[in-house]
Amino acid sequence: MNLPRMRCSLTEAPPERRASWPALMVAAALLATRPQSLQAEDRVDYRYEDYSEDNGRIQIQTHAAYVEAELTSRIAVKGQFVYDAISGATPTGGPPAPGDPQVPTVVLEDVRRAGSLEAAIAYGEEPDGKHGRFVTTPQLAYSRESDYESIGAALNQTINFNQRNTALNLGIAENWDRAKGFFQSRFQSKDTTDFLIGIRQILTPRTVLTANLTLGYARGYLTDPYKGVNFTYSYPISFYDPATVDVNSAELRPDSRFRQVFYTSLQHYVDAVRGAAEASYRFHHDDWGILAHTMEIAWHQKIGRRGRDIDPWVTLTPFFRYHRQTAADFYGLQFAGDPNLPNGAVGAAQSDGFTILFSDDPAFPGDAPGTFTVPVHPKYYSSDYRLSEMNTFTYGISAEVRLHDHFSITAGYKRYVMEGLDGVTLDSTYPSAHVVTVGATLWF
Repeated sequence: MNLPRMRCSLTEAPPERRASWPALMVAAALLATRPQSLQAEDRVDYRYEDYSEDNGRIQIQTHAAYVEAELTSRIAVKGQFVYDAISGATPTGGPPAPGDPQVPTVVLEDVRRAGSLEAAIAYGEEPDGKHGRFVTTPQLAYSRESDYESIGAALNQTINFNQRNTALNLGIAENWDRAKGFFQSRFQSKDTTDFLIGIRQILTPRTVLTANLTLGYARGYLTDPYKGVNFTYSYPISFYDPATVDVNSAELRPDSRFRQVFYTSLQHYVDAVRGAAEASYRFHHDDWGILAHTMEIAWHQKIGRRGRDIDPWVTLTPFFRYHRQTAADFYGLQFAGDPNLPNGAVGAAQSDGFTILFSDDPAFPGDAPGTFTVPVHPKYYSSDYRLSEMNTFTYGISAEVRLHDHFSITAGYKRYVMEGLDGVTLDSTYPSAHVVTVGATLWF
């Protein structure tokens, strides 16, 4: 289990207003089937990533450093530090003026600093006398922005058996977060607990199957403090009508969320072409009504040799990822009601043509010939497009060039495209982005 967690626990979301922990290794390593007790290397990584949405939307520039060292044959440590700078415009959640195809946006700017540390401790012997039947890995993580703070802790347990061809993984993670924003001026807390059980099985000397199940429960302030909604109601006297453009109230999400995530991947090394295929599938369900499927395929191709060295000096990795999800039960573009009357009301329009009396007024109903009812706000409501029914596509290629036995450089490009499926949410709501990554690795 990786820490810290994504700041908004959506199934698939662009990295706006969330603590997006970037993948430090852009070019995936080729399939390695030899079981290891600690799976650690003595190395330092640096990655720079630029995430830029089209049309001047969100831009995130990330600097990430990662270090991994095997202190003894039984103890390995890993640590990482991330610095994010985010700026640009994001949709408010409200509708545009009639006839305007562009949704209203708000400008934001922030900086995030985050770090994590873990230690893998191997112990126990298998019947063949090899060390590291058990590997215990405690983790700690911390992330801070001006409007968000996250503290995370996790404990993972790996049990190797079946002549080290099978590994059982168990994990538990807890996050303690605090958030505030435009609609919430004071910090509010939320907690998240995740349980994981998984297995890694070597099927053949060149094929590995991984499968795991995660159960997660979040509680507390799960609303996005930067997202609003628009409530609309047509009064008998239009002077009282709420504005139908942009947002006029904060969104409100449930204060708990239970999610179930199943993930499986298959890796196979093809010796004839010295490449490896990797395919994965992720299923997500939660009690907010979101059902999601994510599929990814990648090919890791070794190219070239260095002198008499049998190892290649270039690894190319093209990949494609597809995601589809249903909408949350409480997602909508507009909601019926008046933001000033969340509990609804009974009103009476007076004969003067500009006065409305409500039921709590002693003079109600006045001279009105009849009454009308303003609806009560729904229990939960959000116009955050990340909770809508949608597809996303991510595709690209990365390359790792091994310049020396102890040094390599990495570069990658991804294209991220999101599209709505409900036929109602405007196309301008959904972002597309270019993602460029460069970096280097030093082994010591």
